[in-house]
Amino acid sequence: MKERIALPTDSRWRRLPEERPGQILEAAVAVFAEHGISAAKLEDIAALAGVSKGTIYLYFSSKEELFREVVRLTVVPLIAQADEIPRDGPAADQLERYLAHHWSCFSRDDSDGWLRLVLMELHKFPDLAQFYREEVIDRSNRVLGDIVRRGVTSGEFRNVDPQAAVSMIKALIVMNVLWSGSRSPSPAYRARPREQTLREITEFVLHALRATNDAPLDRAGAPHS
Repeated sequence: MKERIALPTDSRWRRLPEERPGQILEAAVAVFAEHGISAAKLEDIAALAGVSKGTIYLYFSSKEELFREVVRLTVVPLIAQADEIPRDGPAADQLERYLAHHWSCFSRDDSDGWLRLVLMELHKFPDLAQFYREEVIDRSNRVLGDIVRRGVTSGEFRNVDPQAAVSMIKALIVMNVLWSGSRSPSPAYRARPREQTLREITEFVLHALRATNDAPLDRAGAPHS
């Protein structure tokens, strides 16, 4: 049986009525990340937020609607910030800023738990999965894909399929978040400075995309003439 989340009792959680939706959403992020959607209880969210369970229903009609609002009000705005990255200048600089922003979004202690929820449980809720894909994944991928496309067009990046590049880059980020998170089985990886991991991800991605001779290789690794 999973342990219940320790509930704070200090005065910072006894907020004004107009602050309650925000504190409920903040608590919901923590509980969803810790327990997933199925096992998350509104009682735990209410207690963590310092409100009654009935108060949650004043603002959110169900646990599923609460999840949607968490996504709309906490995740989607972060993607909007990435979409504001200037489109002028070298695509490599744009990509570096995108990676730094994306990595900073995963700086929360519960980020790996949230990713595990998305990867391992969200498919059990088809409506929520479609909602999350449209509101978060598709929008984030579009921002990154546009950067890669601009780099290919300008000649900075090799002639790579932007969709394939997005998949590879996102996989690299997600796995590093999971490896460095609190639930990682590798203490050594958890102890690595996050700035170092970001630097290594950025160097790897830029090296992989940098324009090179695109001639196909033969079995020995030499370009065909």
